[in-house]
Amino acid sequence: MTDPLAQYRHKPPVTADTSGTGQTPPPKGPDGYVAFDTKDRVARLKIFKKNYPTHTPGYHSLLDMVYSGQNVTQIVLVFTFLMVFIEGKNLQPIVSALELGTADFIREFDPATWPKPDDAQATVIENIKTVVKENGSEQPEDDGHVIDEPGLNLH
Repeated sequence: MTDPLAQYRHKPPVTADTSGTGQTPPPKGPDGYVAFDTKDRVARLKIFKKNYPTHTPGYHSLLDMVYSGQNVTQIVLVFTFLMVFIEGKNLQPIVSALELGTADFIREFDPATWPKPDDAQATVIENIKTVVKENGSEQPEDDGHVIDEPGLNLH
């Protein structure tokens, strides 16, 4: 029996297999720093800090976003259990993606990993600070270490 939908099925283009595994190699991403990326449907925001493990809070727990006017240099994300303080330059595209719920990740710039972007209009996150509220006690994080000082009250 012939497949009536065969004419509509498209096979992915065949690319050269340089690994010898018989599989198509994954697409290559940019080699330089990327402050954020977007997707059509995102349930969680990945927050990559340069010296601390990644947070992945769900968009459903995002209560508020505060940012600094038109020339956005600071953003504060208020989740039910976490506050995220973001500092950088040209952060307006991140604000737009967060408002739409399409930001897949945000990433703090690490000069030891990437060269500084050449474009003066590039979005660069210079610092991400998180304050975790867990079991009623506030625990701010700073460069991978928990600070003993109390954090901001999230309620």
